[in-house]
Amino acid sequence: MNKNRNEQDNRWYEVTLKDQSSRIVKGQQSIPAIKRKYKGKIRSIRRITLQGLRNRPKEKLGEYIAFLDLEYNTGDQNAYPTEIISVGLLIVERKSLTEKESYYSLVRPKINTVLNPYCQELTGLKQVEVDHAPDFGTVFGEVMKLYRRWNIRQTFVFGNADKPVFLDNLRIYQGGDELERIGESMRDLSQSLFFTLFEKEGSLSLEKTSRILDVSVDGEIHHALNDARLLFLCYRAVVKGEIPGDRLSMARDELLIREAYHRGRRFEEPKSGMSQEKKEEALLLIDEMLRSVKTESLKEKGKLLALCDDILLVTGERPRFQKEYFHWI
Repeated sequence: MNKNRNEQDNRWYEVTLKDQSSRIVKGQQSIPAIKRKYKGKIRSIRRITLQGLRNRPKEKLGEYIAFLDLEYNTGDQNAYPTEIISVGLLIVERKSLTEKESYYSLVRPKINTVLNPYCQELTGLKQVEVDHAPDFGTVFGEVMKLYRRWNIRQTFVFGNADKPVFLDNLRIYQGGDELERIGESMRDLSQSLFFTLFEKEGSLSLEKTSRILDVSVDGEIHHALNDARLLFLCYRAVVKGEIPGDRLSMARDELLIREAYHRGRRFEEPKSGMSQEKKEEALLLIDEMLRSVKTESLKEKGKLLALCDDILLVTGERPRFQKEYFHWI
């Protein structure tokens, strides 16, 4: 117990309030107390390392903030780099959380020029569109003008991929110091949003996070500007405390089931060699288990679903209960 307490004591958390001031607290056990103290005033909570705490610069907050999303063409890293093919940017007034200006453009890559099928399916972009797009220097020259005009000092992204991809592309295109500073200042909101909602470390996709927060945009996801705006709407909902309690409750329950499910799974790939007769017997067993085993325990339900999917794998079938039962997480 003492060891566990020491581990918790060695964790540091940064609590950002709605007035943009921040508090540093030590140990996860401090979180409930600071939530009570600043009830209704907390914007986000994120874990930071001790080294990060020591190296933490004093942040100069501007009047406006940016929400940025990038789409890129992935490839074989041994032959081709991952190059940006579209950028979406939303400028927001920090205090009022109102949109001020938006920007969207495709970007024509110069090395990894052929869109792979996965990228085309994900983004809906066509090769001819990217072929006729402006180049990196032109697009990010326009982005840089927006940053200067609005004096943007803080950029929010979702996930841990956009920042390294952006910095890699700067090296490819020799983007310059100003763009380098934008890249270095990018802050991933995925984990802080997750922690604020669930009070534990982790992350969800932007689509699932927006579903829990009941926010949406007109248009398809994996469109850079739509995703930038969706990230802003998630951020605004959390900052303003506009979190649907019923959706969050269902998501928290499902998270407990999912965690137990993944801990309970034993097999990854379907087995072979089982006769059709044995397969049918196993499927009947699964149906009987799901009908007869009733439990109020979310963890036990997760274990049961894991067992059922493992039985399916033993019969040579693919697991199906994660997809059937997990809607929010």
